[in-house]
Amino acid sequence: MVDQYTEVSSQSYLSRLGNSLIGTLFGIALLVGSVWLMYWNEGRAVDASRGLASGEQQVVEAPIETVNPALEGALVHATGPLTAVTPARDPLFGISGNDLVRLQRKVEMFQWQEQKDSNKHESVGGTMTTEVNYKYQTGWSERPWDSSKFKYPEGHQNPRMPVRGQTFNGKEIQLGVYRLSDAVLEKISVFHPVPMEGSVAAPPGYRLEGDAFYLGPGSAATPAVGDVRVTFAGVPKQTISVVAGMSSGTLVAFREPNGYVIAIAQPGVATSDVLFHLAKGQENSRTWILRGVGLLMMLISFVLVAGPIVTLLAFLPFLEGMAQAGVFLIAFTLAVPLTLVTIAAAWFAHRPLLSVGLGVGAVVVFFLLRSAHPKAPQPQPSAGTALR
Repeated sequence: MVDQYTEVSSQSYLSRLGNSLIGTLFGIALLVGSVWLMYWNEGRAVDASRGLASGEQQVVEAPIETVNPALEGALVHATGPLTAVTPARDPLFGISGNDLVRLQRKVEMFQWQEQKDSNKHESVGGTMTTEVNYKYQTGWSERPWDSSKFKYPEGHQNPRMPVRGQTFNGKEIQLGVYRLSDAVLEKISVFHPVPMEGSVAAPPGYRLEGDAFYLGPGSAATPAVGDVRVTFAGVPKQTISVVAGMSSGTLVAFREPNGYVIAIAQPGVATSDVLFHLAKGQENSRTWILRGVGLLMMLISFVLVAGPIVTLLAFLPFLEGMAQAGVFLIAFTLAVPLTLVTIAAAWFAHRPLLSVGLGVGAVVVFFLLRSAHPKAPQPQPSAGTALR
Protein backbone atom coordinates (compact mmCIF):
# COMPACT_ATOMS: atom_id res chain seq x y z
CA MET A 1 0.00 0.00 0.00
CA VAL A 2 1.20 3.49 -0.87
CA ASP A 3 -0.29 6.87 0.11
CA GLN A 4 1.01 10.27 -0.95
CA TYR A 5 0.39 13.81 0.30
CA THR A 6 1.81 17.13 -0.87
CA GLU A 7 2.26 20.35 1.08
CA VAL A 8 3.08 23.69 -0.56
CA SER A 9 4.45 26.62 1.43
CA SER A 10 6.03 29.98 0.59
CA GLN A 11 8.79 31.93 2.31
CA SER A 12 9.34 35.64 1.79
CA TYR A 13 12.62 37.25 0.80
CA LEU A 14 13.16 38.82 4.25
CA SER A 15 12.37 35.54 6.02
CA ARG A 16 14.89 33.71 3.84
CA LEU A 17 17.50 36.35 4.60
CA GLY A 18 16.93 35.94 8.34
CA ASN A 19 17.25 32.16 8.09
CA SER A 20 20.48 32.51 6.12
CA LEU A 21 21.95 34.60 8.95
CA ILE A 22 21.05 31.85 11.41
CA GLY A 23 22.63 29.38 8.98
CA THR A 24 25.85 31.39 9.14
CA LEU A 25 26.07 30.83 12.89
CA PHE A 26 25.47 27.12 12.40
CA GLY A 27 28.12 27.09 9.66
CA ILE A 28 30.71 28.59 12.02
CA ALA A 29 29.89 25.92 14.63
CA LEU A 30 30.10 23.23 11.94
CA LEU A 31 33.51 24.55 10.83
CA VAL A 32 34.83 24.30 14.39
CA GLY A 33 33.38 20.80 14.67
CA SER A 34 35.00 19.68 11.41
CA VAL A 35 38.42 20.93 12.53
CA TRP A 36 38.05 19.13 15.87
CA LEU A 37 36.90 15.90 14.18
CA MET A 38 39.82 15.83 11.76
CA TYR A 39 42.37 16.69 14.44
CA TRP A 40 40.99 13.97 16.73
CA ASN A 41 40.83 11.46 13.89
CA GLU A 42 44.50 11.92 12.98
CA GLY A 43 45.54 11.48 16.60
CA ARG A 44 43.42 8.34 16.79
CA ALA A 45 44.95 7.02 13.56
CA VAL A 46 48.49 7.63 14.85
CA ASP A 47 47.70 5.86 18.12
CA ALA A 48 46.23 2.93 16.20
CA SER A 49 49.24 2.70 13.87
CA ARG A 50 51.73 2.80 16.72
CA GLY A 51 49.68 0.43 18.84
CA LEU A 52 49.40 -2.17 16.10
CA ALA A 53 53.09 -1.81 15.21
CA SER A 54 54.02 -2.33 18.85
CA GLY A 55 51.69 -5.30 19.06
CA GLU A 56 53.29 -6.95 16.04
CA GLN A 57 56.68 -6.70 17.69
CA GLN A 58 55.64 -8.28 20.99
CA VAL A 59 52.95 -10.84 20.15
CA VAL A 60 53.86 -14.42 21.09
CA GLU A 61 52.34 -17.78 20.29
CA ALA A 62 50.20 -19.36 23.00
CA PRO A 63 49.59 -23.13 23.15
CA ILE A 64 45.91 -24.04 23.41
CA GLU A 65 46.46 -27.30 25.31
CA THR A 66 47.69 -25.78 28.58
CA VAL A 67 47.84 -22.32 30.10
CA ASN A 68 51.43 -21.08 30.26
CA PRO A 69 51.82 -18.88 33.40
CA ALA A 70 54.83 -17.20 31.79
CA LEU A 71 52.46 -15.53 29.29
CA GLU A 72 50.44 -13.77 31.98
CA GLY A 73 49.79 -10.17 30.85
CA ALA A 74 51.35 -10.77 27.43
CA LEU A 75 49.85 -10.18 23.99
CA VAL A 76 49.31 -13.63 22.51
CA HIS A 77 48.20 -15.29 19.31
CA ALA A 78 46.17 -18.49 19.50
CA THR A 79 44.35 -20.66 16.97
CA GLY A 80 41.99 -23.44 17.95
CA PRO A 81 38.42 -24.68 18.39
CA LEU A 82 35.79 -22.25 19.62
CA THR A 83 33.39 -23.98 22.02
CA ALA A 84 30.81 -23.20 24.68
CA VAL A 85 30.22 -25.20 27.85
CA THR A 86 26.62 -23.93 27.76
CA PRO A 87 25.34 -23.18 24.23
CA ALA A 88 23.74 -19.85 23.39
CA ARG A 89 19.97 -19.82 23.90
CA ASP A 90 17.09 -17.40 23.40
CA PRO A 91 15.03 -17.74 26.60
CA LEU A 92 11.89 -16.23 25.04
CA PHE A 93 11.70 -18.41 21.93
CA GLY A 94 13.63 -21.37 23.29
CA ILE A 95 15.96 -21.52 20.30
CA SER A 96 19.35 -23.07 20.96
CA GLY A 97 21.71 -25.68 19.58
CA ASN A 98 24.56 -27.78 20.84
CA ASP A 99 26.99 -26.11 18.47
CA LEU A 100 25.87 -22.48 18.94
CA VAL A 101 28.35 -20.14 20.59
CA ARG A 102 26.42 -16.96 19.78
CA LEU A 103 22.79 -16.51 18.76
CA GLN A 104 21.21 -13.45 17.17
CA ARG A 105 17.47 -12.80 17.15
CA LYS A 106 16.23 -10.66 14.25
CA VAL A 107 12.77 -9.13 14.62
CA GLU A 108 10.93 -7.40 11.78
CA MET A 109 7.47 -5.87 11.76
CA PHE A 110 5.33 -5.09 8.74
CA GLN A 111 4.54 -1.42 9.23
CA TRP A 112 3.88 1.95 7.73
CA GLN A 113 7.01 3.91 6.85
CA GLU A 114 7.28 7.61 6.03
CA GLN A 115 9.46 9.05 3.29
CA LYS A 116 9.81 12.75 2.61
CA ASP A 117 11.30 14.71 -0.28
CA SER A 118 11.03 18.36 -1.21
CA ASN A 119 11.39 20.59 -4.25
CA LYS A 120 12.12 24.31 -4.03
CA HIS A 121 11.30 26.96 -6.62
CA GLU A 122 12.47 30.59 -6.53
CA SER A 123 10.52 33.40 -8.10
CA VAL A 124 11.32 37.01 -8.98
CA GLY A 125 11.36 39.07 -5.79
CA GLY A 126 13.11 36.44 -3.72
CA THR A 127 10.07 34.41 -2.64
CA MET A 128 10.74 30.67 -2.37
CA THR A 129 7.99 28.08 -2.82
CA THR A 130 8.62 24.69 -1.25
CA GLU A 131 6.73 21.58 -2.26
CA VAL A 132 7.06 18.74 0.26
CA ASN A 133 5.91 15.26 -0.72
CA TYR A 134 5.11 12.75 2.02
CA LYS A 135 4.97 9.13 0.93
CA TYR A 136 3.62 6.35 3.14
CA GLN A 137 4.12 2.73 2.24
CA THR A 138 4.14 -0.55 4.10
CA GLY A 139 7.13 -2.85 4.39
CA TRP A 140 9.18 -5.04 6.70
CA SER A 141 11.58 -3.21 9.00
CA GLU A 142 13.66 -3.96 12.09
CA ARG A 143 13.32 -0.31 13.06
CA PRO A 144 10.10 0.49 14.90
CA TRP A 145 8.44 3.43 13.11
CA ASP A 146 6.60 5.69 15.56
CA SER A 147 3.49 6.61 13.59
CA SER A 148 2.52 9.26 16.15
CA LYS A 149 5.39 11.37 14.75
CA PHE A 150 4.21 11.04 11.14
CA LYS A 151 3.09 14.23 9.41
CA TYR A 152 -0.11 12.42 8.43
CA PRO A 153 -0.69 9.70 11.03
CA GLU A 154 -4.35 9.17 10.17
CA GLY A 155 -4.76 5.80 8.54
CA HIS A 156 -1.06 4.99 9.05
CA GLN A 157 -1.01 3.81 12.65
CA ASN A 158 1.60 1.24 13.66
CA PRO A 159 1.26 -0.92 16.76
CA ARG A 160 4.15 -1.24 19.19
CA MET A 161 6.69 -3.88 18.28
CA PRO A 162 6.04 -6.69 20.80
CA VAL A 163 9.62 -7.96 20.91
CA ARG A 164 12.99 -6.61 19.81
CA GLY A 165 16.14 -8.10 18.34
CA GLN A 166 18.88 -9.26 20.67
CA THR A 167 22.15 -11.23 20.74
CA PHE A 168 22.77 -14.05 23.20
CA ASN A 169 26.14 -15.57 24.06
CA GLY A 170 26.78 -19.01 25.44
CA LYS A 171 28.40 -19.42 28.83
CA GLU A 172 32.06 -20.23 29.41
CA ILE A 173 33.13 -19.64 25.82
CA GLN A 174 36.55 -21.14 25.22
CA LEU A 175 39.31 -21.30 22.65
CA GLY A 176 41.12 -24.48 23.62
CA VAL A 177 41.86 -24.09 27.34
CA TYR A 178 41.41 -20.30 27.29
CA ARG A 179 38.19 -18.54 28.22
CA LEU A 180 37.11 -15.64 25.99
CA SER A 181 36.10 -12.30 27.44
CA ASP A 182 33.08 -10.47 26.01
CA ALA A 183 35.40 -7.89 24.39
CA VAL A 184 37.06 -10.64 22.33
CA LEU A 185 33.87 -12.62 21.74
CA GLU A 186 32.13 -9.60 20.21
CA LYS A 187 34.80 -9.53 17.49
CA ILE A 188 33.43 -12.88 16.24
CA SER A 189 30.47 -11.51 14.32
CA VAL A 190 30.05 -13.73 11.24
CA PHE A 191 26.53 -15.08 11.81
CA HIS A 192 24.89 -17.80 9.73
CA PRO A 193 21.12 -18.48 9.42
CA VAL A 194 19.76 -20.96 11.95
CA PRO A 195 17.14 -23.21 10.29
CA MET A 196 13.92 -23.89 12.19
CA GLU A 197 13.28 -27.60 12.46
CA GLY A 198 9.80 -29.05 12.47
CA SER A 199 10.17 -30.12 16.08
CA VAL A 200 10.67 -26.52 17.26
CA ALA A 201 7.72 -25.39 19.38
CA ALA A 202 6.46 -21.89 18.62
CA PRO A 203 5.83 -19.56 21.58
CA PRO A 204 2.19 -18.71 22.41
CA GLY A 205 0.66 -16.59 19.67
CA TYR A 206 3.38 -17.38 17.13
CA ARG A 207 3.36 -19.98 14.40
CA LEU A 208 6.22 -21.45 12.41
CA GLU A 209 6.36 -20.38 8.76
CA GLY A 210 9.46 -21.69 7.01
CA ASP A 211 12.49 -20.55 8.99
CA ALA A 212 10.65 -17.82 10.87
CA PHE A 213 8.25 -17.46 13.78
CA TYR A 214 5.23 -15.47 12.58
CA LEU A 215 2.83 -13.39 14.65
CA GLY A 216 -0.28 -11.79 13.19
CA PRO A 217 -3.37 -12.42 11.08
CA GLY A 218 -1.50 -12.20 7.78
CA SER A 219 1.06 -14.52 6.23
CA ALA A 220 4.51 -14.30 4.69
CA ALA A 221 2.86 -13.94 1.25
CA THR A 222 0.16 -11.45 2.29
CA PRO A 223 1.32 -9.64 5.45
CA ALA A 224 -0.82 -7.18 7.40
CA VAL A 225 0.30 -4.09 9.28
CA GLY A 226 1.50 -5.19 12.71
CA ASP A 227 2.57 -8.68 11.62
CA VAL A 228 5.88 -9.78 13.10
CA ARG A 229 8.43 -12.30 11.87
CA VAL A 230 11.39 -13.53 13.89
CA THR A 231 14.44 -15.25 12.43
CA PHE A 232 17.70 -16.41 13.96
CA ALA A 233 21.37 -16.48 12.99
CA GLY A 234 24.21 -17.99 14.95
CA VAL A 235 27.94 -18.43 15.33
CA PRO A 236 28.60 -22.18 15.48
CA LYS A 237 31.51 -24.00 17.01
CA GLN A 238 34.46 -23.59 14.67
CA THR A 239 38.17 -22.93 14.44
CA ILE A 240 39.14 -19.32 15.09
CA SER A 241 42.31 -17.27 15.38
CA VAL A 242 42.74 -14.59 18.01
CA VAL A 243 45.25 -11.92 19.03
CA ALA A 244 44.50 -10.64 22.53
CA GLY A 245 45.93 -10.25 26.01
CA MET A 246 46.21 -13.19 28.40
CA SER A 247 44.96 -12.70 31.95
CA SER A 248 44.47 -15.62 34.37
CA GLY A 249 43.69 -18.03 31.57
CA THR A 250 41.30 -15.63 29.81
CA LEU A 251 41.84 -13.91 26.47
CA VAL A 252 41.03 -10.26 27.04
CA ALA A 253 41.41 -6.91 25.27
CA PHE A 254 45.06 -5.86 25.43
CA ARG A 255 45.78 -2.19 26.14
CA GLU A 256 48.96 -0.63 24.73
CA PRO A 257 50.81 2.07 26.73
CA ASN A 258 49.33 4.75 24.44
CA GLY A 259 45.81 3.54 25.26
CA TYR A 260 45.13 1.66 22.02
CA VAL A 261 43.22 -1.58 22.60
CA ILE A 262 44.01 -4.76 20.66
CA ALA A 263 41.42 -7.53 20.36
CA ILE A 264 41.38 -9.24 16.97
CA ALA A 265 39.45 -12.39 16.03
CA GLN A 266 38.89 -14.08 12.70
CA PRO A 267 37.21 -17.39 11.72
CA GLY A 268 39.58 -20.08 10.46
CA VAL A 269 43.32 -20.53 10.73
CA ALA A 270 45.18 -17.22 10.42
CA THR A 271 48.67 -16.19 11.49
CA SER A 272 49.25 -13.17 13.67
CA ASP A 273 50.62 -11.32 10.61
CA VAL A 274 47.32 -11.86 8.81
CA LEU A 275 45.30 -10.69 11.80
CA PHE A 276 47.37 -7.53 12.20
CA HIS A 277 47.09 -6.85 8.47
CA LEU A 278 43.32 -7.15 8.81
CA ALA A 279 43.27 -4.75 11.78
CA LYS A 280 45.44 -2.22 9.92
CA GLY A 281 43.09 -2.31 6.95
CA GLN A 282 40.08 -1.69 9.17
CA GLU A 283 41.78 1.23 10.92
CA ASN A 284 42.88 2.72 7.60
CA SER A 285 39.33 2.53 6.24
CA ARG A 286 37.97 4.17 9.38
CA THR A 287 40.53 6.97 9.10
CA TRP A 288 39.66 7.78 5.49
CA ILE A 289 35.92 7.66 6.16
CA LEU A 290 36.29 10.19 8.98
CA ARG A 291 38.53 12.36 6.80
CA GLY A 292 35.80 12.39 4.19
CA VAL A 293 33.20 13.29 6.80
CA GLY A 294 35.40 16.14 8.05
CA LEU A 295 35.92 17.49 4.52
CA LEU A 296 32.18 17.36 3.83
CA MET A 297 31.41 19.16 7.11
CA MET A 298 33.93 21.88 6.25
CA LEU A 299 32.54 22.29 2.73
CA ILE A 300 28.98 22.64 4.05
CA SER A 301 30.15 25.10 6.71
CA PHE A 302 31.65 27.46 4.12
CA VAL A 303 28.49 27.29 2.00
CA LEU A 304 26.36 28.14 5.05
CA VAL A 305 28.62 31.02 6.08
CA ALA A 306 28.24 32.52 2.61
CA GLY A 307 24.48 31.93 2.65
CA PRO A 308 23.49 35.59 3.26
CA ILE A 309 25.45 36.70 0.19
CA VAL A 310 23.56 34.21 -1.97
CA THR A 311 20.21 35.17 -0.43
CA LEU A 312 20.82 38.88 -1.05
CA LEU A 313 20.82 38.09 -4.77
CA ALA A 314 17.73 35.89 -4.55
CA PHE A 315 15.39 38.62 -5.87
CA LEU A 316 16.45 37.41 -9.31
CA PRO A 317 16.59 33.57 -9.49
CA PHE A 318 19.28 33.46 -12.18
CA LEU A 319 21.57 35.65 -10.05
CA GLU A 320 21.03 33.34 -7.07
CA GLY A 321 21.91 30.30 -9.18
CA MET A 322 25.14 31.93 -10.36
CA ALA A 323 25.99 32.94 -6.78
CA GLN A 324 25.38 29.40 -5.51
CA ALA A 325 27.73 27.96 -8.13
CA GLY A 326 30.40 30.53 -7.30
CA VAL A 327 30.07 30.00 -3.55
CA PHE A 328 30.39 26.25 -3.94
CA LEU A 329 33.51 26.64 -6.07
CA ILE A 330 35.09 29.00 -3.53
CA ALA A 331 34.03 26.75 -0.63
CA PHE A 332 35.62 23.74 -2.30
CA THR A 333 38.78 25.75 -3.00
CA LEU A 334 39.01 26.63 0.68
CA ALA A 335 37.84 23.33 2.18
CA VAL A 336 40.33 21.00 0.47
CA PRO A 337 43.56 22.82 1.41
CA LEU A 338 42.22 23.71 4.87
CA THR A 339 41.48 20.02 5.41
CA LEU A 340 45.08 19.21 4.49
CA VAL A 341 46.35 21.99 6.78
CA THR A 342 44.25 20.65 9.66
CA ILE A 343 45.59 17.14 9.10
CA ALA A 344 49.11 18.55 8.89
CA ALA A 345 48.61 20.39 12.17
CA ALA A 346 47.46 17.16 13.80
CA TRP A 347 50.43 15.32 12.36
CA PHE A 348 52.77 18.03 13.62
CA ALA A 349 51.82 16.99 17.13
CA HIS A 350 52.28 13.30 16.32
CA ARG A 351 54.39 13.05 13.14
CA PRO A 352 56.38 16.31 12.74
CA LEU A 353 58.33 15.32 9.63
CA LEU A 354 55.32 14.17 7.62
CA SER A 355 53.35 17.31 8.53
CA VAL A 356 55.83 19.54 6.67
CA GLY A 357 55.27 17.69 3.40
CA LEU A 358 51.51 17.74 3.85
CA GLY A 359 51.57 21.50 4.55
CA VAL A 360 53.49 22.15 1.34
CA GLY A 361 50.99 19.95 -0.50
CA ALA A 362 48.10 22.03 0.89
CA VAL A 363 49.64 25.24 -0.51
CA VAL A 364 50.16 23.61 -3.92
CA VAL A 365 46.57 22.31 -3.99
CA PHE A 366 45.22 25.76 -3.09
CA PHE A 367 47.01 27.48 -5.97
CA LEU A 368 46.08 24.70 -8.41
CA LEU A 369 42.40 25.01 -7.50
CA ARG A 370 42.62 28.80 -7.63
CA SER A 371 44.18 28.72 -11.09
CA ALA A 372 41.31 26.49 -12.26
CA HIS A 373 38.74 29.23 -11.54
CA PRO A 374 37.39 30.95 -14.65
CA LYS A 375 39.12 34.29 -15.11
CA ALA A 376 37.19 37.48 -15.65
CA PRO A 377 37.53 38.85 -19.22
CA GLN A 378 40.02 41.71 -19.56
CA PRO A 379 38.73 44.97 -21.11
CA GLN A 380 39.92 45.49 -24.68
CA PRO A 381 41.25 48.92 -25.81
CA SER A 382 38.97 50.84 -28.16
CA ALA A 383 39.93 51.52 -31.77
CA GLY A 384 40.55 55.22 -31.02
CA THR A 385 42.88 54.37 -28.18
CA ALA A 386 44.76 51.96 -30.41
CA LEU A 387 45.31 54.68 -33.07
CA ARG A 388 46.66 57.16 -30.51
